[in-house]
Amino acid sequence: MPVTRATNVQQRQEMARLANAGQSHQAIADQLGVSFWTARKWIRRDNQGGLAALVTDLGRPETGPMAGFDPQVRYVALRLKCQHPAWGGVYVVKKMGQRPSLESKALPEATTVWRYWRSFGDRLFPKRQAPETKWQPAGMVHGVWQMDAKESVPIPGVGTVTFNQARDEFGRATVMHRIHPAAQAEQTIVKLTGTQVQQDCRIAFTEWGLPDAVQTDRASIFVDADPTPFPTLLTLWWVGLGIGHRLIPRHTPRRNGTVERSHRTLNERTLIGQHFDGAEHLQHQVNADWDELNTECPSRARGCHGQPPLVAHPEFLIPRRPYRPEWELALFDLKRVDTYLATQNWIRTVSQTGQVALGGYRYGLGRAWAEQTVSVSFDTEQRQFVFAQVRPDTQQGRRLPELAPVRQDAQGLGVEDLTGLPTALENLPARQLMLPLLMCYPAPALEGA
Repeated sequence: MPVTRATNVQQRQEMARLANAGQSHQAIADQLGVSFWTARKWIRRDNQGGLAALVTDLGRPETGPMAGFDPQVRYVALRLKCQHPAWGGVYVVKKMGQRPSLESKALPEATTVWRYWRSFGDRLFPKRQAPETKWQPAGMVHGVWQMDAKESVPIPGVGTVTFNQARDEFGRATVMHRIHPAAQAEQTIVKLTGTQVQQDCRIAFTEWGLPDAVQTDRASIFVDADPTPFPTLLTLWWVGLGIGHRLIPRHTPRRNGTVERSHRTLNERTLIGQHFDGAEHLQHQVNADWDELNTECPSRARGCHGQPPLVAHPEFLIPRRPYRPEWELALFDLKRVDTYLATQNWIRTVSQTGQVALGGYRYGLGRAWAEQTVSVSFDTEQRQFVFAQVRPDTQQGRRLPELAPVRQDAQGLGVEDLTGLPTALENLPARQLMLPLLMCYPAPALEGA
């Protein structure tokens, strides 16, 4: 019989019991089928340490931040973190100390608990998002416009109003200042729509020309909450006009500090303690005050050197990229939109009926695709979306069939869909477009005009 035959704890306990009953080592070995030396070893260990001495730890010793603590301590530390992801190490150790089951056990320091949690990586802590792109600051006027809305402000004589403003990042002139009153008197919240922002932009573009980029926060009107968001209508409209759309990181309003400061100026200059005779009066006063601030009032903003923004930067008065609403179809380039979409990829889950939602439209892939995860790309040549399987392996215990990619014609990406023309031109306030500045400039020579 081999002397290296393994024994378990129950066999070792039986050896100890038989030895206590007066049997010899050889008799015990013969009875249990082990060698004399194995029986003698475990009987001696029982005499020295009792049951604990009969337990063998096989394999590598445990390692890691909490390897030296009781398994129950490790279990509770991990379970509390899973149940309460926002709890920190100090608080979890405090709660562990209040558990009767851990009363007699040594507890780790908070830093040790943190290291233990971190050893689980993405299984316990969600993967951090990739760092946001750091944009270079604008080096000229009309390089970047910072845009933001001051929402749902109660105005005496008008009601609830949302102000949509934009300010040039370099020259510090406020280039957009439009009001949007509530449609109903009892309405207390006013949210902007994409169409309203488009019309506000058209008025500002007519006066100042097209900027190189518009910078916004991540409000739902500018970007949806999906992990791989499809561009909004506003983004694609700006892209078609050759305007980049910059999104500041979440919870960083200071990155749009120039336009945020203009909200405060508006409140102090125009709104506090004032009563207006309706929305038209309010818009007229806002226009007049911002015109005065841009052209006459000394500015402490960086780069203005104590002068009014338009005096410090007279180049404001000459649009680098002139715009008029009636020129928009000639200025808008659908190829820019296609090129932009071709650089992106979207991940979506197919519904139980075999449909995928993308950009506000639904695409039917067929029931064979139901509940699968698909990757979506854009084919610029055919102007089609291409839907392909991401994981054609198994799902809910069944083998998924490998399906060929499906192509669907893109919906909602025509020129009229993205610009809203010609209907949009009918709804523009004509008086806002009769601006002396652009009367001096003839229509530019446009390709295909």
